[in-house]
Amino acid sequence: MERYTFPKQERLRGRPRLQRLIAEGRSVHVPPFRLTGLFMELDAPVPAQVAFAVPKRNLPRAVDRNKARRRMREAYRLHKQAYHDRLQQLGRSCAWLFVLQGRTVPAYAEVEGKMIRALDRWFKEHA
Repeated sequence: MERYTFPKQERLRGRPRLQRLIAEGRSVHVPPFRLTGLFMELDAPVPAQVAFAVPKRNLPRAVDRNKARRRMREAYRLHKQAYHDRLQQLGRSCAWLFVLQGRTVPAYAEVEGKMIRALDRWFKEHA
């Protein structure tokens, strides 16, 4: 039975790595999300590391930013396995950054659908 977890080693951390992802990564825009990804060597034995960002400019209340970030993490956690399998077939590892660019907290169903569409589009255009 497959475990739907999101362990610490799958989280993208560290300013130099994030700066490189932002500078060199390739993006797709699926409103209200922007997904930036870059094939790179990771410091952990996982096919992908991911970070989620919700700018304070768009959602000034911390409770709203936290709610949006929790929904993004949950959608990724439940659907990541298919994308990890694709990366393992390619023999590559990848870093992704999801940025919420909307000014409202989207419903979970919208978050789930748009994040899946963004990942599919990113693979189609950049892998």
